[in-house]
Amino acid sequence: MDWLGTVLDYSKEFGEVAVFGFLFAGFLQAVARPTVVARYLSGYSLWRANAIGATVGFFTPLCCCTAIPTALALWRGGSRPGPACAFLIATPWFNWYGLVALWIFLGWQMALVVAGSGVLIAFLTGMIIDWQSTDRCTARSLATEVPETVCTTTSCSVKSGSACCSTVDVVGSGKFFDFSHPWKKLQMAGTNAWALARELLPWIVAGILIGATVKTWLPTAWISALEARDWLTPVLALSFATLLYADSLGSLPLVNALLQKGLGPGNGMILLIAGVGSNIATLGPIYREMGTRVAILYACCVMTLALLLGILWNLFL
Repeated sequence: MDWLGTVLDYSKEFGEVAVFGFLFAGFLQAVARPTVVARYLSGYSLWRANAIGATVGFFTPLCCCTAIPTALALWRGGSRPGPACAFLIATPWFNWYGLVALWIFLGWQMALVVAGSGVLIAFLTGMIIDWQSTDRCTARSLATEVPETVCTTTSCSVKSGSACCSTVDVVGSGKFFDFSHPWKKLQMAGTNAWALARELLPWIVAGILIGATVKTWLPTAWISALEARDWLTPVLALSFATLLYADSLGSLPLVNALLQKGLGPGNGMILLIAGVGSNIATLGPIYREMGTRVAILYACCVMTLALLLGILWNLFL
Protein backbone atom coordinates (compact mmCIF):
# COMPACT_ATOMS: atom_id res chain seq x y z
CA MET A 1 0.00 0.00 0.00
CA ASP A 2 2.93 2.36 0.65
CA TRP A 3 4.09 1.81 -2.94
CA LEU A 4 0.65 2.55 -4.38
CA GLY A 5 0.31 5.66 -2.24
CA THR A 6 3.69 6.91 -3.48
CA VAL A 7 2.65 6.27 -7.09
CA LEU A 8 -0.52 8.31 -6.54
CA ASP A 9 1.45 11.12 -4.86
CA TYR A 10 3.92 11.33 -7.75
CA SER A 11 1.07 11.21 -10.26
CA LYS A 12 -0.67 14.09 -8.50
CA GLU A 13 2.53 16.14 -8.48
CA PHE A 14 2.98 15.58 -12.21
CA GLY A 15 -0.65 16.45 -12.84
CA GLU A 16 -0.12 19.86 -11.24
CA VAL A 17 2.26 20.92 -14.00
CA ALA A 18 1.74 18.55 -16.92
CA VAL A 19 -1.60 19.59 -18.42
CA PHE A 20 -0.93 23.32 -18.59
CA GLY A 21 2.68 22.68 -19.56
CA PHE A 22 1.73 20.49 -22.52
CA LEU A 23 -0.80 23.03 -23.78
CA PHE A 24 1.54 25.98 -23.43
CA ALA A 25 4.42 24.09 -25.02
CA GLY A 26 2.20 23.17 -27.95
CA PHE A 27 1.19 26.80 -28.40
CA LEU A 28 4.78 28.04 -28.33
CA GLN A 29 5.81 25.38 -30.81
CA ALA A 30 3.08 26.64 -33.15
CA VAL A 31 3.99 30.33 -33.04
CA ALA A 32 7.76 30.38 -32.40
CA ARG A 33 10.30 30.89 -35.19
CA PRO A 34 13.51 29.07 -34.22
CA THR A 35 15.49 30.32 -37.21
CA VAL A 36 15.01 33.94 -36.10
CA VAL A 37 16.70 32.96 -32.84
CA ALA A 38 19.40 31.25 -34.90
CA ARG A 39 20.13 34.49 -36.75
CA TYR A 40 20.72 36.32 -33.50
CA LEU A 41 22.91 33.51 -32.18
CA SER A 42 24.96 33.66 -35.36
CA GLY A 43 25.43 37.40 -35.26
CA TYR A 44 26.66 37.90 -31.71
CA SER A 45 30.14 37.47 -30.28
CA LEU A 46 31.29 34.05 -29.10
CA TRP A 47 30.54 34.44 -25.41
CA ARG A 48 27.30 36.35 -25.93
CA ALA A 49 25.93 33.86 -28.44
CA ASN A 50 26.59 30.97 -26.08
CA ALA A 51 25.10 32.87 -23.14
CA ILE A 52 21.93 33.41 -25.17
CA GLY A 53 21.93 29.77 -26.30
CA ALA A 54 22.12 28.63 -22.65
CA THR A 55 19.30 30.88 -21.45
CA VAL A 56 16.89 31.44 -24.34
CA GLY A 57 15.28 28.06 -23.67
CA PHE A 58 13.67 29.52 -20.52
CA PHE A 59 10.74 30.65 -22.62
CA THR A 60 10.31 27.30 -24.41
CA PRO A 61 9.17 24.54 -22.03
CA LEU A 62 10.86 21.69 -23.89
CA CYS A 63 11.99 18.39 -22.43
CA CYS A 64 15.16 16.69 -23.64
CA CYS A 65 13.22 14.76 -26.32
CA THR A 66 11.79 17.84 -28.01
CA ALA A 67 14.87 19.99 -27.36
CA ILE A 68 16.90 17.78 -29.73
CA PRO A 69 15.03 18.61 -32.97
CA THR A 70 14.79 22.27 -31.89
CA ALA A 71 18.56 22.49 -31.30
CA LEU A 72 19.20 20.85 -34.67
CA ALA A 73 16.86 23.39 -36.28
CA LEU A 74 18.99 26.16 -34.74
CA TRP A 75 22.13 24.51 -36.12
CA ARG A 76 20.70 24.09 -39.60
CA GLY A 77 19.41 27.65 -39.52
CA GLY A 78 22.92 29.07 -39.36
CA SER A 79 23.90 28.96 -35.69
CA ARG A 80 27.37 28.10 -34.49
CA PRO A 81 27.65 24.59 -33.03
CA GLY A 82 28.32 25.96 -29.54
CA PRO A 83 25.06 27.88 -28.97
CA ALA A 84 23.00 25.01 -30.41
CA CYS A 85 24.70 22.60 -27.98
CA ALA A 86 24.30 25.08 -25.10
CA PHE A 87 20.58 25.29 -25.87
CA LEU A 88 20.31 21.49 -25.89
CA ILE A 89 22.04 21.09 -22.51
CA ALA A 90 20.30 23.86 -20.57
CA THR A 91 16.77 23.89 -21.98
CA PRO A 92 15.40 20.68 -20.35
CA TRP A 93 15.97 22.26 -16.91
CA PHE A 94 16.28 25.99 -17.46
CA ASN A 95 12.72 26.73 -18.51
CA TRP A 96 9.75 27.86 -16.47
CA TYR A 97 8.05 24.47 -16.80
CA GLY A 98 11.13 22.50 -15.71
CA LEU A 99 11.75 24.88 -12.80
CA VAL A 100 8.18 24.44 -11.55
CA ALA A 101 8.52 20.66 -11.76
CA LEU A 102 11.89 20.78 -9.98
CA TRP A 103 10.47 23.00 -7.26
CA ILE A 104 7.48 20.70 -6.67
CA PHE A 105 9.51 17.49 -6.63
CA LEU A 106 12.85 18.53 -5.13
CA GLY A 107 12.33 21.87 -3.38
CA TRP A 108 13.48 25.38 -4.26
CA GLN A 109 17.12 24.81 -3.30
CA MET A 110 17.61 21.82 -5.59
CA ALA A 111 15.65 23.59 -8.32
CA LEU A 112 18.18 26.44 -8.27
CA VAL A 113 21.11 24.02 -8.05
CA VAL A 114 20.00 22.01 -11.08
CA ALA A 115 18.91 24.99 -13.21
CA GLY A 116 21.99 27.06 -12.35
CA SER A 117 24.33 24.14 -12.97
CA GLY A 118 22.60 23.41 -16.27
CA VAL A 119 23.11 26.98 -17.50
CA LEU A 120 26.75 27.09 -16.40
CA ILE A 121 27.59 23.69 -17.93
CA ALA A 122 25.76 24.64 -21.13
CA PHE A 123 27.57 27.98 -21.46
CA LEU A 124 31.04 26.55 -20.81
CA THR A 125 30.43 23.57 -23.11
CA GLY A 126 29.26 25.84 -25.92
CA MET A 127 32.28 28.09 -25.50
CA ILE A 128 34.72 25.16 -25.59
CA ILE A 129 33.03 23.63 -28.63
CA ASP A 130 33.21 26.92 -30.53
CA TRP A 131 36.84 27.43 -29.57
CA GLN A 132 37.87 23.97 -30.68
CA SER A 133 35.51 23.24 -33.56
CA THR A 134 36.64 24.04 -37.10
CA ASP A 135 33.31 23.24 -38.81
CA ARG A 136 30.90 26.09 -39.46
CA CYS A 137 32.30 28.25 -36.67
CA THR A 138 32.11 31.19 -39.06
CA ALA A 139 28.38 31.71 -38.81
CA ARG A 140 26.14 33.29 -41.38
CA SER A 141 25.59 36.99 -41.00
CA LEU A 142 22.30 38.42 -39.84
CA ALA A 143 21.69 39.67 -43.36
CA THR A 144 21.66 36.14 -44.75
CA GLU A 145 18.15 35.07 -45.47
CA VAL A 146 17.47 31.56 -44.22
CA PRO A 147 14.28 29.61 -44.96
CA GLU A 148 12.41 28.97 -41.78
CA THR A 149 11.52 25.47 -40.64
CA VAL A 150 8.13 25.34 -39.00
CA CYS A 151 7.41 22.13 -37.14
CA THR A 152 3.82 21.08 -37.05
CA THR A 153 4.40 18.62 -34.23
CA THR A 154 6.67 18.44 -31.23
CA SER A 155 7.53 14.80 -31.90
CA CYS A 156 9.69 15.40 -34.97
CA SER A 157 11.79 12.35 -35.57
CA VAL A 158 15.47 13.14 -35.22
CA LYS A 159 16.32 10.39 -37.69
CA SER A 160 14.00 11.74 -40.34
CA GLY A 161 15.31 15.28 -39.92
CA SER A 162 12.56 17.63 -41.02
CA ALA A 163 10.18 14.95 -42.27
CA CYS A 164 7.31 16.41 -40.29
CA CYS A 165 8.23 20.00 -41.03
CA SER A 166 7.55 22.36 -43.87
CA THR A 167 9.72 25.18 -45.20
CA VAL A 168 8.27 28.60 -45.80
CA ASP A 169 9.75 31.89 -46.96
CA VAL A 170 10.18 34.43 -44.20
CA VAL A 171 12.42 36.90 -45.99
CA GLY A 172 12.31 40.21 -44.19
CA SER A 173 10.73 38.75 -41.06
CA GLY A 174 12.61 39.31 -37.83
CA LYS A 175 9.85 38.56 -35.34
CA PHE A 176 10.30 35.78 -32.84
CA PHE A 177 6.63 34.81 -32.98
CA ASP A 178 4.12 34.44 -35.78
CA PHE A 179 0.51 34.97 -34.69
CA SER A 180 -1.01 35.02 -38.16
CA HIS A 181 -3.92 32.65 -38.90
CA PRO A 182 -4.83 32.31 -35.19
CA TRP A 183 -7.38 29.53 -35.69
CA LYS A 184 -4.86 27.36 -37.53
CA LYS A 185 -2.29 28.15 -34.85
CA LEU A 186 -4.68 26.99 -32.12
CA GLN A 187 -5.37 23.77 -34.02
CA MET A 188 -1.64 23.24 -34.45
CA ALA A 189 -1.10 23.96 -30.74
CA GLY A 190 -3.58 21.23 -29.80
CA THR A 191 -1.92 18.78 -32.18
CA ASN A 192 1.50 19.65 -30.78
CA ALA A 193 0.33 19.30 -27.17
CA TRP A 194 -1.18 15.87 -27.86
CA ALA A 195 1.97 14.73 -29.70
CA LEU A 196 4.13 15.92 -26.80
CA ALA A 197 1.90 14.13 -24.28
CA ARG A 198 2.07 10.86 -26.26
CA GLU A 199 5.83 11.17 -26.48
CA LEU A 200 6.44 11.91 -22.81
CA LEU A 201 3.74 9.96 -20.97
CA PRO A 202 5.53 6.57 -21.25
CA TRP A 203 8.67 8.13 -19.74
CA ILE A 204 6.68 9.86 -17.01
CA VAL A 205 4.81 6.68 -16.09
CA ALA A 206 8.06 4.69 -16.04
CA GLY A 207 9.70 7.37 -13.89
CA ILE A 208 6.79 7.35 -11.44
CA LEU A 209 6.88 3.56 -11.07
CA ILE A 210 10.67 3.40 -10.69
CA GLY A 211 10.74 6.33 -8.28
CA ALA A 212 7.99 4.81 -6.13
CA THR A 213 9.81 1.47 -6.08
CA VAL A 214 13.09 3.07 -5.00
CA LYS A 215 11.43 5.22 -2.37
CA THR A 216 9.47 2.30 -0.91
CA TRP A 217 11.94 -0.56 -0.95
CA LEU A 218 15.52 0.69 -1.42
CA PRO A 219 17.29 0.40 1.97
CA THR A 220 18.43 3.79 3.23
CA ALA A 221 21.61 2.16 4.55
CA TRP A 222 22.74 1.46 0.98
CA ILE A 223 22.68 5.16 0.09
CA SER A 224 24.32 6.07 3.39
CA ALA A 225 27.13 3.61 2.69
CA LEU A 226 27.72 5.20 -0.72
CA GLU A 227 27.65 8.72 0.68
CA ALA A 228 30.34 7.74 3.17
CA ARG A 229 32.67 7.33 0.18
CA ASP A 230 32.53 10.91 -1.06
CA TRP A 231 35.02 10.37 -3.88
CA LEU A 232 33.19 7.36 -5.29
CA THR A 233 29.53 8.35 -5.24
CA PRO A 234 29.74 11.20 -7.81
CA VAL A 235 31.61 8.89 -10.20
CA LEU A 236 28.97 6.18 -9.78
CA ALA A 237 26.20 8.75 -10.28
CA LEU A 238 27.87 9.94 -13.50
CA SER A 239 28.32 6.38 -14.78
CA PHE A 240 24.70 5.53 -14.04
CA ALA A 241 23.46 8.74 -15.67
CA THR A 242 25.36 8.19 -18.92
CA LEU A 243 24.20 4.59 -19.25
CA LEU A 244 20.53 5.01 -18.36
CA TYR A 245 18.58 7.25 -20.71
CA ALA A 246 15.44 8.80 -19.27
CA ASP A 247 13.42 11.84 -20.15
CA SER A 248 14.17 14.85 -17.95
CA LEU A 249 10.73 14.90 -16.29
CA GLY A 250 10.69 11.13 -15.98
CA SER A 251 13.92 11.28 -13.94
CA LEU A 252 12.46 13.46 -11.21
CA PRO A 253 10.67 10.77 -9.13
CA LEU A 254 13.82 8.62 -9.07
CA VAL A 255 16.05 11.49 -7.95
CA ASN A 256 13.42 12.60 -5.43
CA ALA A 257 13.40 9.12 -3.90
CA LEU A 258 17.22 8.92 -3.79
CA LEU A 259 17.52 12.35 -2.17
CA GLN A 260 15.03 11.31 0.51
CA LYS A 261 17.19 8.23 1.11
CA GLY A 262 20.20 10.46 1.76
CA LEU A 263 21.80 11.02 -1.64
CA GLY A 264 23.88 14.20 -1.77
CA PRO A 265 22.48 17.19 -3.70
CA GLY A 266 25.48 17.29 -6.03
CA ASN A 267 24.99 13.65 -6.93
CA GLY A 268 21.32 14.30 -7.64
CA MET A 269 22.32 17.15 -9.94
CA ILE A 270 24.72 14.84 -11.78
CA LEU A 271 21.98 12.28 -12.34
CA LEU A 272 19.62 14.88 -13.78
CA ILE A 273 21.96 16.90 -15.99
CA ALA A 274 24.34 14.17 -17.15
CA GLY A 275 21.41 11.80 -17.60
CA VAL A 276 19.81 13.97 -20.26
CA GLY A 277 23.00 15.49 -21.63
CA SER A 278 25.44 12.68 -22.25
CA ASN A 279 23.43 9.64 -23.32
CA ILE A 280 23.43 7.95 -26.72
CA ALA A 281 20.02 9.35 -27.67
CA THR A 282 21.47 12.86 -27.49
CA LEU A 283 24.99 12.18 -28.74
CA GLY A 284 23.79 10.27 -31.81
CA PRO A 285 22.08 13.25 -33.49
CA ILE A 286 24.98 15.56 -32.54
CA TYR A 287 27.48 13.16 -34.10
CA ARG A 288 25.40 12.80 -37.26
CA GLU A 289 24.72 16.53 -37.69
CA MET A 290 27.81 18.26 -36.28
CA GLY A 291 30.54 15.65 -36.60
CA THR A 292 32.71 13.47 -34.40
CA ARG A 293 34.78 16.29 -32.93
CA VAL A 294 31.77 18.20 -31.63
CA ALA A 295 30.14 15.04 -30.25
CA ILE A 296 33.29 14.09 -28.32
CA LEU A 297 33.76 17.61 -26.96
CA TYR A 298 30.07 17.72 -26.00
CA ALA A 299 30.17 14.45 -24.06
CA CYS A 300 33.51 15.16 -22.35
CA CYS A 301 32.52 18.66 -21.30
CA VAL A 302 29.11 17.68 -19.93
CA MET A 303 30.50 14.74 -17.94
CA THR A 304 33.58 16.55 -16.61
CA LEU A 305 31.78 19.76 -15.65
CA ALA A 306 28.84 17.90 -14.09
CA LEU A 307 31.23 15.78 -12.02
CA LEU A 308 33.22 18.80 -10.78
CA LEU A 309 30.11 20.82 -9.97
CA GLY A 310 28.52 17.82 -8.27
CA ILE A 311 31.52 17.43 -5.97
CA LEU A 312 31.41 21.15 -5.12
CA TRP A 313 27.68 21.08 -4.36
CA ASN A 314 28.20 18.06 -2.09
CA LEU A 315 30.81 20.01 -0.13
CA PHE A 316 28.89 23.27 0.26
CA LEU A 317 25.27 22.09 0.67
